[in-house]
Amino acid sequence: MIELGNIVTLENQKDYLLLEEVEMNSRRFVYAVRVLEDETPTNEYIIYEAINAEDGEYLKDVNVKEEYDYLVQLFKDKISEKIISGEYDDMVQEGET
Repeated sequence: MIELGNIVTLENQKDYLLLEEVEMNSRRFVYAVRVLEDETPTNEYIIYEAINAEDGEYLKDVNVKEEYDYLVQLFKDKISEKIISGEYDDMVQEGET
């Protein structure tokens, strides 16, 4: 199941940590970062569409540039709102600054 906070392995054998999600036109999109084998995040961020099928859920590339650019702005807005509201404060572990 595709859930935020999970690490998923794609067909290309790369692992991605699912960070955030938005809905647009009854479609669900997730913002993810590629992680190394030891779960260290890289600087490779990407947006995928979450597709429900009879045999499970899948992540699909967003290939339309205009749609991808719009999604980038949606994710920026959502993350900014959560930072301002303090919603991410609980995610900072004790001792981190």
